[in-house]
Amino acid sequence: SVAPDKLAALLEQSIGTSSARDELLYSTTVTLNGLLGGDLPPVGLIVTKGFREILETARLPPSAGNAPPSALPRRLVALEWVNEVNARLEANGTEREVVDREQVETLARDYLAAGISVVAVALLHSYLDPMHENAVATIFSEVAPTIEVVRSSVVLPESREYERTLATALNACLIPVLQSHLEGLVKSPSAAPQIWLMQSNGGLASSTSLTQQPLSTALSGPGAAVVGMRWLGETSGYENLITLDVGGTSTDVAVIKDARYRLTTSGEVAGFPIKMPMLDVLSIGAGGGSIAREAVDRRWHVGPESAGASPGPACYSTGGEAATLTDAQLVLGRIPDALLGGSVPLDRARALEVLTELGRKRGFDALRAARGILEIASHNMCGAIRRVSVLRGHDPSAYSLLAMGGAGPAHAAEVAELLGMKTVIVPPQPGLAAAWGLLVADITHDVIEAIGVIESALEMPAVARAFTKLRSRANAWADLQGVDNTSRDFVTKLDLRYAGMTHETTIECPNVGDLAETIAAGLECSHDYFADLTGRIWRDQEAVEIVNLRLSVTVRRVKPELLAQVSQGVPCLSGEKTRNIGFLGHSELVVASIIDRATLTATTVLTGPAVIEQYESTTVVPPGWQARTDDLGNLILENSSLSTDSTNGLAT
Repeated sequence: SVAPDKLAALLEQSIGTSSARDELLYSTTVTLNGLLGGDLPPVGLIVTKGFREILETARLPPSAGNAPPSALPRRLVALEWVNEVNARLEANGTEREVVDREQVETLARDYLAAGISVVAVALLHSYLDPMHENAVATIFSEVAPTIEVVRSSVVLPESREYERTLATALNACLIPVLQSHLEGLVKSPSAAPQIWLMQSNGGLASSTSLTQQPLSTALSGPGAAVVGMRWLGETSGYENLITLDVGGTSTDVAVIKDARYRLTTSGEVAGFPIKMPMLDVLSIGAGGGSIAREAVDRRWHVGPESAGASPGPACYSTGGEAATLTDAQLVLGRIPDALLGGSVPLDRARALEVLTELGRKRGFDALRAARGILEIASHNMCGAIRRVSVLRGHDPSAYSLLAMGGAGPAHAAEVAELLGMKTVIVPPQPGLAAAWGLLVADITHDVIEAIGVIESALEMPAVARAFTKLRSRANAWADLQGVDNTSRDFVTKLDLRYAGMTHETTIECPNVGDLAETIAAGLECSHDYFADLTGRIWRDQEAVEIVNLRLSVTVRRVKPELLAQVSQGVPCLSGEKTRNIGFLGHSELVVASIIDRATLTATTVLTGPAVIEQYESTTVVPPGWQARTDDLGNLILENSSLSTDSTNGLAT
């Protein structure tokens, strides 16, 4: 949330003066916040004649379910700045009507006079042949060179006119936002470091290549955390994970299976359906600042409205008037009276006051209201995890729950127990998950070619030519990153669906031989995927349609070494204390040990009830759970009935 003009000073204060020889690995929520906040600059949009209202054909995002039409994504481009041109391609890519140069020149001058600095161009069937969009861009460069033209054939060269137009308009709106933000990162452009931005697909890309594709950074923050925790899990010997990232505003969850996170091309960002490669991360409005309230349905809700950082929860004493999840955690004793090593004091009396007010209508005291908030938030988190696991053919009990973010470890064990999960992993520094992701991410990009053909009609010579073109485009993109040509890996992917289906799924093809064998292996994988997802065998019953060909290029970066972060000696128990804690499912407060995480050693076994505190996070160990520290510093929580010393909660 730092203003762009203060970013450079903040970075210099934190890491010192940078130079062109340095690298800055950067994960940002600036584009996501721009979409969430809706404060976007005005842009223009040029479409084919007859399609001026294409953005009004909006489809609901995946999370909307059976929501009413009022839940459709908000308008991005004012209708007066949407213009039509007389240029038309047939559905097979042949030209029906040429671009009217005089008409485009007039539009360029009108946009220039209105002060529009970015114009999106999304013409019919341009994914088959971009010649009309290229012609419009050329005319603009001659008549109005200060206007930036964003072409749909570059942003999203795929079928589906609405999604392609939407993605192009979103990119156009976000270009000034990201450019302004990046300019604020350095004081002197001549001494600017190489900036690598985290993309929504979990890979890095140079800032110069993303200034035209800012939408690719929309999930930069949540994506980086998943990438980092996938690496940490694999390094620690855990390959099947569900991540639980709880911050101040949201909870982000994702599935990591066989040490691989899932990518999707049918995601959602800020209520907009996005058809671009991105990590399959689900975000819900459940965080420390989530506001508890009674809605018109007379039920209590926690989130998605949030008190944010300003004014913040009531216990911050900075103007917050509503009860939040953080207020409930404080009153239940689950977090200390001051956060971040004591630098952020919390007002327990103020938290009691707002919780009492919330519960008054139902005859609840502050503790009962706090328990209710905790229950609702915990079940909301369970619901999110079920959506990314159960609804996609994954049994949560077969996975470990990896908790990160400032509040993830405080909820993880209880959420895991509700889901039948037996193991929780808390990394050494839960608040630095995204930073780890930046350190271990590779440079990655997908290029795509629309094909739209049934499997039986597939012609391998044409497919081979398409992949040759894709490889050339992928290399051109990698060249723009300034990376070594010898360190590039390529992965073949297919966007597939059974004939008659509305949406396709991206399948990675195993590299088993020549191109024909690789394609055949990818088709077999698609049958297995749909069988796992639906429980039905579709092989030999339905024709497979190959919608798009994809090629992913990856440039591997050197990974840091994860060193042991715990002592092998005897745990220090001096200064041990206890506190009355409210646990999920317990109607009364329970006396629990309060442990400084820094005192735990590799030989320590901690039995709940207990709370483990550290600078940026708090880990709650409920009754019936044990916690131990592995050699890499991870806390491993396991559901257990082992007995322990009731006086100190520790066994070694």
